[in-house]
Formats: sequence, structure tokens, C-alpha cells
Amino acid sequence: MPVVSEDMILDAVNQADVPIGHIKREDVFATHVGFRVAHVLIFNSQGQLLLQRLAAGRKRNPGAWGSSVASYLFASESYQAAASRRVTEELGVIAPSLTFLGKTEMMDDGCLKFISIFTMNYDGPFVLDRSHIEEIEFLLPVRVRGMIDDGTRQFTPTFLHVFRYYASRFL
Repeated sequence: MPVVSEDMILDAVNQADVPIGHIKREDVFATHVGFRVAHVLIFNSQGQLLLQRLAAGRKRNPGAWGSSVASYLFASESYQAAASRRVTEELGVIAPSLTFLGKTEMMDDGCLKFISIFTMNYDGPFVLDRSHIEEIEFLLPVRVRGMIDDGTRQFTPTFLHVFRYYASRFL
């Protein structure tokens, strides 16, 4: 399996999310190419959503709160495979049981980003990848929405988009 890094090779995609070539992750934003990511929203048995706070050393959005798990897709990797891989790598959950929620897209620093969203139910335990995650916290989705509305917590732009997608269907 390739290593997650700035050197990882991604599929460059067109406006229909069809691969048109390959690109290094570090070159995506400089060239404004379309790309793919997968996000996972993990809920516990009390209906709370797991959020992760990105490590301070992260290149993009350090210290901001985001989805339970987020992943760039390696070239030729499926959305589900990337989501499953990163749940294991970031949180230590082996063979996660994912449910596809939907697909959306957004502009991100001049790039068209396609986002497949998955959910899963899991109470823990978690083994955190500290190079990516500062901390995690379970919160009720209505509380997350309140934090977004009143600005009491900094969230990543992609999480805001993903959460609005989720909330428009379930809250």
C-alpha cells in the first residue's frame, strides 16, 4: 500500500469526477486540478458525532476541527476503500463497517473537490494517529450545529460543507 504523504499520487479528475491523469498531492492546489476525498462521520450509541481536531503540525487547517476521518484517494482507489483505510490508519478501527451516505462537491482553493461521505456506528476504543490528530470528541450533532452557528469552534471548510450536507438530510 502506498504511503500517505505529500508525495502520494492521486487521480486528477474532470468536472464529472472522471480520472484524466495522475498528480502528486503536493501539486493539487498549485495546479487547481480536480481531486477526490472521502469523509467518514462516526456516531456512537448515544447518537453523538465523533470530531477530530487536526494536529498543530498539519499543513492545512492546523488545530481546526473536522470530520471523524478524512482521506485523499490514492490513484485508482475507490472512495469506500480510502474511507476504510483511513479509519484504520487514523483511529485504529480494523475492518470498519461503513454505510455510503452520499456524494457532494465543493471548491477548495481553486480546485473542484469531490467528496463521498460515509457513516458508521462505533463507540471505541480508538488508537489515534497523533501525527494527524490532536484530539477527538463526541458531540451531539445539534451541538455541533450550534458551534458552527455561533463560531465558538474553528472547523475545516470541508467539514462545514460535509456537515451541512448531512444536516440537510438528517437534522
